[in-house]
Amino acid sequence: MSNEMLVTKANILGGMNAYVLEEIGDEDWFDYWWTYGVPDGATEDDLMEIAKNDELWIECIETFAKICRSVGIIE
Repeated sequence: MSNEMLVTKANILGGMNAYVLEEIGDEDWFDYWWTYGVPDGATEDDLMEIAKNDELWIECIETFAKICRSVGIIE
């Protein structure tokens, strides 16, 4: 995978993290997100490591989608 793709995936993870924490802002979902999505206090290095691992990447995408569905953002 190219470095450009890894950076893009890491940026997407960072955006999803910010969205959960700032826009959804439901503390009930924070622990779930930190357990199955991006860890609490994730650094850029953490995001890059997740981006490199397809299994972790997909788990983050699925977790984000589950949270969005649960709060009614998507069906």
